[in-house]
Parts: sequence; C-alpha cells; structure tokens
Amino acid sequence: MRAGAIAELAGGLLLWTLLEYVFHRFLFHIVPSAAWLRERQQHLLHHQTPEEPAYYVVPLWISLPVAVAVWALLRAAVGSWPRAALMTAGVILGYLAYELVHYRVHRAGGGGLVRFWRRHHFYHHYADDHRCYGFTTPLWDYVFGTGPRRSRAVAESTR
Repeated sequence: MRAGAIAELAGGLLLWTLLEYVFHRFLFHIVPSAAWLRERQQHLLHHQTPEEPAYYVVPLWISLPVAVAVWALLRAAVGSWPRAALMTAGVILGYLAYELVHYRVHRAGGGGLVRFWRRHHFYHHYADDHRCYGFTTPLWDYVFGTGPRRSRAVAESTR
C-alpha cells in the first residue's frame, strides 16, 4: 500500500473522531419537539436506559446515509474519487471501532483501555451529559474544553 493511501486512511480515522464528537455534541442531544420523534431518538433512549443493548448501536438507516454523505462531501473536497474512497474507508473503520468498543464498554469487565473508555463515557452518562462527548478518543473534548471536570479534591491530589 502506498504511503499516500495510508495517510488517507489515517486522515479518515481522524476525521471520524471529529465527526463523532460533532454529531454527539450538536445533534444527538437535540430533543425533538414532536413526541413521536422523541420516542424514537436513539441517543436519548440510550441515555434513558444505558444498560439496554438495543440502544448501544446506531441503526443502519442512519449510518448508511451518513456514510454516503461523508463520501460525497469528501469527493467534493479532495476532488479525487480514490482519495475520497480511502478517506471514507477510514471514517467507516473508525465508526465500526466505535460501535464495537461502545458495546464492550457497556458490558462488564475489560482491560485497562476498556476501563479508560468506560470511565470517560460513563462520566458523560452519569455525571454530566454536557461533557465527554468524544468516545473513540477524548481528544476533541480537551481541544474544545468539554472534558471531565476535575473536582478540587482530585486536582489537589494530583499536584
């Protein structure tokens, strides 16, 4: 595989982390005004019952059109079908990793990295749903100042 292709895949993976953050922060927490939409808003249902496996993953009727839109936007932005396809493949790989890890985090057990993700994600669920929007990585939470708040006791104990 050529170096450019690896960079395009990696760029797609990085783009996924930003898309995940933006979707989660600005779209997934919108409460629709219509009751029938509120009852079907997958992410709100996930927050109401975080232990329910049916709400761990994004339905295909949402994820597939988003993938097509990502490809179309990348195609327009980079001007190359193969480059856009490789970047979209990176986004899709990131999305699949997100789905697998998200499912794992909501199940018991796991090693150090799973515990790290669980701590960050459960802060969003149980402490403050206006923070910790990033799941695959907390990078964008720190870039945009939405990481977990450190209590005074924690801040003093880490000095």
